[in-house]
Amino acid sequence: MSFQFLLNLPTAFAVILAVSIAATISIALYYLIHPFWAKELSDDTKKTAEVVAMRVGVIYAVVIGMMFANVRIEHFQMIEAIESEASALIRLYSAIERQSDEETSEIQQNLFEYIRFIVDEQWPALREARAFSEGDTISGGGQKLKPVRDYVTKIEKKTGDQNLRQLLDQVEHYHILRVFDKKGNLLPLFWYIAIFGYFATLFTLYVYPPNFRRYSLVSIYSGMVGIVLLGIYILSHPYSVAAGVEPSIFKWLLESSAR
Repeated sequence: MSFQFLLNLPTAFAVILAVSIAATISIALYYLIHPFWAKELSDDTKKTAEVVAMRVGVIYAVVIGMMFANVRIEHFQMIEAIESEASALIRLYSAIERQSDEETSEIQQNLFEYIRFIVDEQWPALREARAFSEGDTISGGGQKLKPVRDYVTKIEKKTGDQNLRQLLDQVEHYHILRVFDKKGNLLPLFWYIAIFGYFATLFTLYVYPPNFRRYSLVSIYSGMVGIVLLGIYILSHPYSVAAGVEPSIFKWLLESSAR
């Protein structure tokens, strides 16, 4: 089942929806499952259920914490790759400018075309999980950098200076890292454990007869789990609208060039 639609909703609405769905599921299951527990339920069974609920809850919290920590680290790494790529582009632009030959302006313009490609074509494609335009390389933007690459190779052969080559390699390196981080690398097993752990915990909470207060407490627990899983899902799709990662620094580079 795909939950991609959640990524395009306003964050507040997505949170409300996640909490509402989780609470509704927990209450409905409470109503359906408790009658099976109610038959010949001894005090020992109730005590055992409390112990099991606590143990399962601890294991579940650890798994959820690992999932959140993993996607959060990947999110930071993507932000770092974006900033590093922009920094390498600025330094490459300045290094080309110092060459002061007849091709300087044209190559600098190629760099801006590459940045414009990121903002106008690549970012929307990544946000919608679409493929890049036909003829482009897997990293996206490879064809836009080809004139720059040819120029750098010519300068390197002419002067032996490898500074331009190193800067261009940095741009391509961070670009590939950024593109390959378009979706988190959480193992599907973690999601299976998260969902199973959620229902296993609820199952042990349904031992006692339902009433308004118990419905409320189970709903609060389910709502909190729903919010955390929603956050993990959003962070594992960093280009989505919900994640809020924008090409701001690349737009700033384009605006600076127009001044």
